[in-house]
Order: sequence, then structure tokens, then C-alpha cells
Amino acid sequence: MANYNYITSAGIIVPDTSDIYNQVVAEYKLAFGADLNTDPSTPQGALIVAETLARTAVIVNNAQMANQINPNEATGILLDAILALTGSQRTAATFSTVVAQLTGVPGTVIPTGSQAQESVNLETFQSIAPVTLNGSGMASTIFQAVNSGPISCAPNTLTIIVVGGVLGWETVNNSAAATTTGTLIQSDVAARTLRNNTLSIQGQSTAQAIIAGLNELEGVTGVGFRENDSDTTQVIDGVTMISHSIYVVVNGGDNTQIAQTITAKKEAGVGYNNGPGIHESVTITEPYGGQQLTVLFDRPNLIQIIIQVTAKSSPAIQDPTDIIINAILAYAAGQLPGIPGLNIGSPVSAFEIGGAIETVAPGIYVKSVKTSIPSPLNPSCDEIPIAIWEQAEILASNITVTLI
Repeated sequence: MANYNYITSAGIIVPDTSDIYNQVVAEYKLAFGADLNTDPSTPQGALIVAETLARTAVIVNNAQMANQINPNEATGILLDAILALTGSQRTAATFSTVVAQLTGVPGTVIPTGSQAQESVNLETFQSIAPVTLNGSGMASTIFQAVNSGPISCAPNTLTIIVVGGVLGWETVNNSAAATTTGTLIQSDVAARTLRNNTLSIQGQSTAQAIIAGLNELEGVTGVGFRENDSDTTQVIDGVTMISHSIYVVVNGGDNTQIAQTITAKKEAGVGYNNGPGIHESVTITEPYGGQQLTVLFDRPNLIQIIIQVTAKSSPAIQDPTDIIINAILAYAAGQLPGIPGLNIGSPVSAFEIGGAIETVAPGIYVKSVKTSIPSPLNPSCDEIPIAIWEQAEILASNITVTLI
């Protein structure tokens, strides 16, 4: 029997299936004679094909397992373990919540976990605290979606009491839309990006350490950074910066946590700047010396992007317009492998958008992608530059798809 050890000191070898097939054929002929008929239509040919598929499956499985120690390829719980090495963890899923008005028999106690459904998608919500109907038989309480993710609940749609509801509880309704919309657990792609952005979390006094510390904060979705290490005021990438200072732009997150992180991570004596972005000025108390410091940073100006896509779709693909729109939104959010998405200061490339669409749906041929800012509206294939104090934003309503 030939040696087919594909694990070597150089790593996992994944040969072509045709090579494996030829190797198995050679083994059979060695065992049963060179004139053996190995055509797949024969019994022995069928056994050769089955053996080839079995070996291929083992090799692929070995390669996938080996990749789990590679931070850029790991998935699932093994990626979580790699994140834990630097004190990071993927963002957990969250749940939509909505305030609902209840009516029924006065004095009725409606316990925690009582369920109601919204009438559009029949998503189930449950109460998060007990409530007692007042003397008029009315009360309000918060309901939370049973399933995590971006579950919507439009006004006046949470109206169905789940069978087996509390005796004396007669109606439920939400006069307003969901107060918060849930999110899905952070994907493997986004978690890998988070890891790359927080590798320097344990460092101090460097640009990488400041950026990593900010990216680790809850709710932060983008960070921009510049520094002036000279003895004079300088204009750097359009930002006027005092001597020995930094300029930070942060999208998302809590103001106080951002100010505390910048102060903790920067080098002592380094100053702060506001720039052309949306100014923030936060006063904090330095925890060791007790000194009050005013920390300056910016929020990004959001630049709306108009996108026009012309494409041709395979008849086998259903809802190609929705697929294209969702692919573009995933591209912007950095949810596609190898594509960082639209961070602060990231230019908008029509070429990248077209590539993202074909990555998600190879059966869609993209003829052209044109982008523009709203004013002046001038769709073209040219890259749209985005300054360090800006962040491009793509909304589904700003994407037009023409199928040919």
C-alpha cells in the first residue's frame, strides 16, 4: 500500500482530487494486476471512487482543523479561544425590546415571561418584569424578543397574546415601535477584524495601543488617529494639531469611557485636539493623581453615499436585487472576508463594491457600479476620498439596482 501521509513538517498538503484518484488507481492495479479495468462503471471502479472521496474528506478535515490555530482562519469557539489570548471577546447578541400596554381585569398579576406575538412576522416577545393591572385594568411593561437579532416591531403590531396566557389578561398593544433593536452575535469575520484591531491592547504610549484600547470599548465601530510629534503646530491631513499632541476620531461608544481610554493609553504630557469633525470635550479625573483633565476628540461627519448598480443575474438566483443590496451593506460593515469595510477615513471604491457583490453571489455579473455623494450628485466609477474626520455611510435606501 502506498504512503499517503499528507501531514508534513511544512504543514497540511491538500493535493488535487485527481492526484488522489490516480494514486488509488495505482494501488488497485498493484494489488490486482496492471490490466485491471478501473472504469467508474465497474464494481472496482466504484470502490476506487469511494476510496478517493473518503481520503479527500479526511484531508480536508485535517486542513480545516489545522487552520483553527491560524487567527486569520479560525472559526467558532476556537476563534473565541484565540481572542481570549489578548483579553478580547466577540460582541454578544442582543435582543429587541418594546413597551407594551396591557388591559384586562383589575388586579390581575401578569408575571415575568408572559408572551405576546407581533402580527407581521409572528415574532414572540416576553415580559421582563411582573406587572399588576391597576384599578382601571391597565398597565405598561417592557417586552423583550425571545430570539436575538434585528427583530423589528412596528407600532400597533404586538397584539397577539400567546395561547395559554394569564387568566384576566385580555389585550396587548404597543403604541410605539421597538425602543431598541437587537443585534446578532458578532460574526467570525468581524471577530477576526476585532482581534487585528486590538492586538496592541496591552501596550502603552503608542498609536497602536490607543487605537486597540478604543476598539475594545463596547459600541465603538471605528477609530481614526493622527499624531504631531514635532515642536510646532502642524497641519496633518487637514487637521491643525498643536505640538506634541494627538487627534482622535471615534464612532460609537460612551464619551467618558473614550476619554478615560485615551488618557490611560497616551504618553504623559501629550495634548489633545479637536478637528473638522463633530467636537467632543469631556472632563475626567485622572485616577492616580486626581487631576482633572479635559479630553478632546471628534465624532466623524457621516458622508452619505449614493450607489447605482447595473448587473445581470443568473435565472437560478432569486431576488437578485435584495442580494446585491445586502452584499453592499455587508461590505460597508466589514462583514466579508478580507474586506475591512468602511472605517473612519476609508475611501469608497466602486471597484471594491463590485467585487463584494460577486464574492457574495458569483452568479451575478456586475456590469457597472457608480458612486456619488448626494450633493453634488455626480455618479461615477471614481473613488470617493474620505477625510480622517469623516466616515462613509451606505443606507439601503440609497442603493439603486438595475437588472439587464
